[in-house]
Amino acid sequence: MLFIIVVDAFMVSALVVGGLAGSLTMSAEAMRGGLGYALECFTIVLLRRIHRGVLADMEFGAGKLEQVASVIIAASMLLAAAWIGWNVLRIWNGTRELGVPIGLALAAIIGMVNLYVNVLAWDSVRRSITDDASLIMHAQLHLRRVKLIASFVVSVGLTVSALSTDDVVVAWSDSLGSLFVAGYMIVHGVGVLRTALPDLLDRSAGAEVRAGVTRALGVHVADYDRLLRMRTRRSGRTTFIEIHLAYAAALSIADVQRRVDALQATIHAQLPDAEVAVITTSIAADTTVAA
Repeated sequence: MLFIIVVDAFMVSALVVGGLAGSLTMSAEAMRGGLGYALECFTIVLLRRIHRGVLADMEFGAGKLEQVASVIIAASMLLAAAWIGWNVLRIWNGTRELGVPIGLALAAIIGMVNLYVNVLAWDSVRRSITDDASLIMHAQLHLRRVKLIASFVVSVGLTVSALSTDDVVVAWSDSLGSLFVAGYMIVHGVGVLRTALPDLLDRSAGAEVRAGVTRALGVHVADYDRLLRMRTRRSGRTTFIEIHLAYAAALSIADVQRRVDALQATIHAQLPDAEVAVITTSIAADTTVAA
């Protein structure tokens, strides 16, 4: 991540220079790259704080922080996509000037360098992924893969604009490249909002998780008297499950604990990343004990 951030700092600066040279595609890439860079900086700070135990007091994990940052970046991407679309319309109606040949050539060179940097960054993240890698790193790998494909398409469009001497070809190449970047922003931004907003609002962890818990309860249905409540939610990669069970008053605390342990083991077998809390209630005495 540190390697990516250092390299991307130079690339974002280069993209801004390319945008100032007159290429709308490069301006769009600079906006997308700048927003992505902000998220990368937040990610590395968050990873370092988690690793050093600074966020230990966040008992439900740092997933909410990830989601809040992602929502802000996603909303910014949608606004940037709208700005790009407006400038494409200006190119088509002739109110926005096209880039000069030297500026388009510079943009094409920067585009090729950006493509090479994205190859290095994608490979760096890919090699760092392990079986127990965090949700942050898996998200970074997906983001890097998409950025690599996008930078290839943009590089082709910039090269066409730089080599062409026909203003019509330059206008269409620049505007189509910009629309591609805007489309990427919209798809990525909407996808992030659809994923992060429900979790921020503490929506249930989903039908798959509830089905897994229901199956586990079915396996141990003879161990408890009644299911009083079941709640699930997500925070980043972690799924939190809370189950409230009623047991017969005649059972000892040790017997209840053994049954709770068996139920939790069954749930963890199906949902390894889940944190399961079982609350037990005696039907007769209505005494509640957290297990």
